[in-house]
Amino acid sequence: MNEFIEFRNQVYGHESNDSYPLQFLEEYISKGTAITSDEQRVIEHIRTIKQLELNKKLGDQEIDGLLAFLGNHPTTDRFIVDAILTLFTDEIKPMIERKIKDLLVTGQVDSQKLYHIVDLCIECELDLLSDDDIGSMLQQYEQDFEIVSILLDYVERFNKQGSTDALTQLLALDYPDSIKIQGMNALMSLSSLGKIDPSVVDEHIRNDRNQVFVDSYLDFLESDVTFDKQGTSILQSMFYGDFEDSGKGNNGGLAVLLKSLGEEVSKDDQIAHVFTITITQASTKPFISFHGDKHVFIRLPIYLDQSRSDKFIKRELFIKRQIAHFLKRSNIEPDVFHIRFLDNASKAVAHLAKELTSQLVFTLTPDPHRNMFDGAGHIKALEFNDLIEKLNKIKIGDELIHTSDGIVGIGNADVQTELAVYFPQFQDEAVSRKIKMIGEGIHTAQAMDAEDIANSPNPLVEWSETNQVFFEKPVILNVGRLAVLKGQMELLKAWANSKLSDTHNLLIIGGDLENPSPEEKMVMDFFEDFMQEHPEFKDRFIHKGAMSNGDIRSLERTIIKKDFDYPHIYLCSSVKEEFGIAILEAMSIGFLTLGPIKGGVKSYMKNGENGFLIDTSNWETIAKETESHLYDSSIDQAAIREIQAAGQRTVDEHFSIQNISKEFVSFYLSLEGETANEV
Repeated sequence: MNEFIEFRNQVYGHESNDSYPLQFLEEYISKGTAITSDEQRVIEHIRTIKQLELNKKLGDQEIDGLLAFLGNHPTTDRFIVDAILTLFTDEIKPMIERKIKDLLVTGQVDSQKLYHIVDLCIECELDLLSDDDIGSMLQQYEQDFEIVSILLDYVERFNKQGSTDALTQLLALDYPDSIKIQGMNALMSLSSLGKIDPSVVDEHIRNDRNQVFVDSYLDFLESDVTFDKQGTSILQSMFYGDFEDSGKGNNGGLAVLLKSLGEEVSKDDQIAHVFTITITQASTKPFISFHGDKHVFIRLPIYLDQSRSDKFIKRELFIKRQIAHFLKRSNIEPDVFHIRFLDNASKAVAHLAKELTSQLVFTLTPDPHRNMFDGAGHIKALEFNDLIEKLNKIKIGDELIHTSDGIVGIGNADVQTELAVYFPQFQDEAVSRKIKMIGEGIHTAQAMDAEDIANSPNPLVEWSETNQVFFEKPVILNVGRLAVLKGQMELLKAWANSKLSDTHNLLIIGGDLENPSPEEKMVMDFFEDFMQEHPEFKDRFIHKGAMSNGDIRSLERTIIKKDFDYPHIYLCSSVKEEFGIAILEAMSIGFLTLGPIKGGVKSYMKNGENGFLIDTSNWETIAKETESHLYDSSIDQAAIREIQAAGQRTVDEHFSIQNISKEFVSFYLSLEGETANEV
């Protein structure tokens, strides 16, 4: 029996599900897991917070206790602020105001505690900081960008007119672009853009790296831009990357999906607009881009500390307010919000949706649930902070199941059955009737415009001049962001240590070559070291940085034209894949596709019929199972071609973005009490 799943069923069989993280921690420790005194203190704080939430009342001593806990741990900080806001009433407002004043006057705050106190002041409408307080704090914490950012938010929220000089001085400092832009916004809230010295903006905001973004952002601020409201407006969040940066950093197939899906959904006459929002740190791209007449992509300049393992948890409320500010400035009133991750940024959007009385949809996946146990079903021994982060995400998922108006599962009824294993709440009829299973989709090869295909650049031209030998064999292709869980290092080892390297060359595409993240650099260093140790594979393995989706599909079409005794293969080496946009695209082109048996790929890939499902746990299983399918004497070339053709039919018939978008439109409109037009 799976210990993790068994425990979740045990907890949700009672009425104590709100305290799930605490119960799991106590069960975890009871099994003999050693913890430090600091870790024990975190657990005690969580226990206290949960008890207060169950009692549903805050008194004088309880507030003292919560404020005393602030600053000790990112997760308990989040839980404390959430508890205070959940239990906040006009009755206790004077009490909280008095206690925060006492903390500020006596100086009993460090930077972590100060951040959350200012955050609470903004949310509870407590204007407790004078202009002098703000000026001195900006000086004292001028290198703490999160404090600077939250103080700028405070200045704007409470219209602190005496802070103009401090803000002007702040713009001259060497700050991240997102902080400088926020400072400019705060300055503009005190006086119009026309009253700000243009030289201040030119000298301290514009620069060679972000001029396109800043110019378009300033144009937006100076304009009276509005978006006509004739129909239902959808807002979908995408906090991991950019439409134009697929395969870089954490930016994977979601960007490809949301770009295509947004374009198609927005074409429906009943949809006013689709707004896709992301967070940018220093963008060289426009603030607002249009992808189709009614699909609007917005890059919000929000500072996040990229060194944090969970960069959203501290900034949740700030993210909510920044999105709300943009929507208000643009007169955008989304009817439906759609979120797709179990994290605090998505939780921020969910809270905003509820504040605006809009409908909330979220895509549910069992992540990190699948990573909580090992192959034998035993709960993994996780490092404490990693465990706490995962439990926070599980908690967010449990909350969203109940607060959302609609839940999307990725795939078919088989995947829904699997979801029910991880989410015992599905047994509740009120929850189960919210669920709609919808697959992901792509622009199929059949539907792609012939002229666009003919005019698209051929990425192989440059390579073929120096790598002619490479393309004289069939290719194993892998596309996606570089990450340990994506399995590219295991794939390279599997290829090099098997017969696969005799019959195929290996091409891996992904990663930001110019500004790699630490994980990307680690993977790329592994590639380089491996090839130095194995020079016999020179010119047989190519790693190329991330390419645009259009270039990748042009590349795939070019590769597939060359015929060999063995088929060209697309091999997704991810430990697990929730669905797999890149797999669908390769199937659509005609590659023989192999995907991970863990995750949602099995909802559309049937082993031996339209592709092959393999165990991608490590390089040995990848090599062994790929060899067993590729060199199976009972499967001749005709059978392989039929499998490839069946893969193309699967995508054309069931996963075209046009058909998928109709299902989403229908679901969105059903939440609004409307019916989709028949096409």
